[in-house]
Amino acid sequence: MRTSEQLLADILTATTDAARLVDVGHHRFVTDPLLIRAAKNIISEIGEAAKGLDDTVLATIPGVPWKAVKGMRDKVVHDYPELDLDLLWDTLVHGLPVLHRAIVERDRS
Repeated sequence: MRTSEQLLADILTATTDAARLVDVGHHRFVTDPLLIRAAKNIISEIGEAAKGLDDTVLATIPGVPWKAVKGMRDKVVHDYPELDLDLLWDTLVHGLPVLHRAIVERDRS
């Protein structure tokens, strides 16, 4: 079983990878099935790692909608044929940088 610190490191790795996807731009992202698959995997990994964190650890990272983070993982894994690519893109562009910064700030404390 992975420690909380390992799970948080996994999330930081995934959010860093997500930023690289954002760098390719929206048009390339939505037209490249491999990039879409990569994004789904990133979201899945983040959600799985978040599910492995206990409430005490989650409480040390305020401002993150942890229920939504975990729920997005479920959406990607179970509803993948109907997944809204604009929602996925929005998560990559707006949600994951917030998550990344919150974890980094926690580590600085």
